[in-house]
Amino acid sequence: MFFIFGIGPKTKVIEKSQFLCPVCRTRSSYELKQQRNYFSLFFIPLIPLSKPKAAFVSCQHCGTVMPSTVLDHAQPDQNRQSKLEA
Repeated sequence: MFFIFGIGPKTKVIEKSQFLCPVCRTRSSYELKQQRNYFSLFFIPLIPLSKPKAAFVSCQHCGTVMPSTVLDHAQPDQNRQSKLEA
């Protein structure tokens, strides 16, 4: 009998929404993802071996992967917009 085991990353989607992509300059959807290393048995991730790594953003239009801090700059502040209109 033999066992197939290993350690590998698993990516989990945390959030899906829309933002203004700084690379392709379009309003497109994005996925906020996070990775973690897992012990896997027969290619099934079973036991998490590390803490979640830093989150990253993937633009669905151009496919660019960016750090999650880009969301702080890409999302317009709604309170600021209403103050500017008044």
